[in-house]
Amino acid sequence: MKKSLYAIAWMSLLAINNVNAAITTGTEKVDGSLSSNGTLESTVQAWVWNLLGFIALIAVLYWLWGWFNILTAGWDDDKVSKWKTVIINSLIWIVVIFLVNLVVQFLITTILA
Repeated sequence: MKKSLYAIAWMSLLAINNVNAAITTGTEKVDGSLSSNGTLESTVQAWVWNLLGFIALIAVLYWLWGWFNILTAGWDDDKVSKWKTVIINSLIWIVVIFLVNLVVQFLITTILA
């Protein structure tokens, strides 16, 4: 049963990857630099992608910090409930960042394309 669930999860990840590969988001204009040597839209895109990436990194580090503190809490109920709240909040932020990324990609492709 466990292997079947892993296989289903793996296949769904591959399917999502193939769908994402087929979508053009307009980010091919981004050269990765934050300088103003390019056009305004490529500079704005680079700043937005870097900002969202930085916020996502902070959320993932916050999530890992919460798990580390749960593991070192000695299973004290007050500490564990506090760090569970931290983990849940960081997961909510990760989902919000993902959704904001989708909205920004959609807006960039419709407005700037």
